[in-house]
Amino acid sequence: MRDVRKVGRRTWLARSSSGLLAIWAGLDFGFGKHGFGVLIGRPSRSVVAAQETMPPELMPDDTMAAEALRVRLGQGGFVSAYVMTRGCEAAIVDTGVAGSAAAIGEAMGAAGLGWDAVRHVVLTHYHQDHAGSIGDVLGLAPGAAVYAGAPDIPRIQAPREITPAAEGDEIFGLQIIETPGHTAGHISVFDPAGAALITGDAVFNIGGNLARTPDQFTADIEQANQSVRKMARLAFDRALFMHGEPIESGAQTAFADLASSLP
Repeated sequence: MRDVRKVGRRTWLARSSSGLLAIWAGLDFGFGKHGFGVLIGRPSRSVVAAQETMPPELMPDDTMAAEALRVRLGQGGFVSAYVMTRGCEAAIVDTGVAGSAAAIGEAMGAAGLGWDAVRHVVLTHYHQDHAGSIGDVLGLAPGAAVYAGAPDIPRIQAPREITPAAEGDEIFGLQIIETPGHTAGHISVFDPAGAALITGDAVFNIGGNLARTPDQFTADIEQANQSVRKMARLAFDRALFMHGEPIESGAQTAFADLASSLP
């Protein structure tokens, strides 16, 4: 799983003898947000070219954990999108507020990937802080298919057809989990190989306070509660949120505690 950390110096380091690459790079996430990060495990394009001669059994496949790169978007970074990479391909989960495509592209560039690597775009729901840049993203990623929960699709303005994503569907080795409540068609994304769950807005983790989406932003409170209970039954260790900091370990236990507290 790729690890991205802010650092206090600008330097580049590369090591490819083992097929791995470590890059310290300056990152510009837009909206006045700048920093540096180290990306571990994603080879550069020159390394990718060398890997094309690898035996098939050594090439990444959908049974491998996807590496997750978080991209903080919007004023103050209040919402996140995730770039999921495996091999030389990528999937994007949510596109953030309008105007976020450049920041997503810069993050992929720092990982050694371009828009041509994007094969899938998954929208957790139709709200504009999550789907506001779908037009720009699809314009830059002409080879990407786009997915969303069926009840939410009529509320999403996209330049091409959106494929309904339903419970148990597999996209890029990631499983779709129907988690309605926040919206009727809300979905979450589960990476079983990486034991990681991307929650969308079904659950927030703001200030370390794990909570179901607030009542005032919830279309159906009982459905939202049931979705939390459903998520808590999955086997995962990490939770990645669109609002709030990731939980890097023990996430399933935290979700089980949250579920037990709901009416």
